[in-house]
Amino acid sequence: MVNPNLLKQDLADALNAHIKLLREVEQIEADHMDAFTFMMRSFGFMLDRSPNVLLGNNDEELHYMLFQYYSLLTELKYNLILNYPYARLQHKTMLEVVNVFPTTYEREMKQWWEDKTGLEIEETKQTIAIKELEY
Repeated sequence: MVNPNLLKQDLADALNAHIKLLREVEQIEADHMDAFTFMMRSFGFMLDRSPNVLLGNNDEELHYMLFQYYSLLTELKYNLILNYPYARLQHKTMLEVVNVFPTTYEREMKQWWEDKTGLEIEETKQTIAIKELEY
């Protein structure tokens, strides 16, 4: 299993990417505000408990947090591609903006979830297969 310190680093990197994104936004075009708002709300749900998880020592909570983060990040990418392909932020597509967020241990956290719950995660259950989102 992945060392908890490495998982915490990935989570800290995600928070740093979010902070950098917020810091660098200069202007949002009105026609793209719906996509930006959707993306920001999604990050709010994904990263909501991260400061407490980073400060704590509960490995199970850390694993669950990263499993949830990776899963929601993938869903965000699908939503941006399917619902907001036109949207841009500072000359980048929203997918390009989101692609800087780490997915280092996505496969390991999905395996952790399967081992813990006995449920199998099948990537092929997505409605539409998008090559760029395969890991």
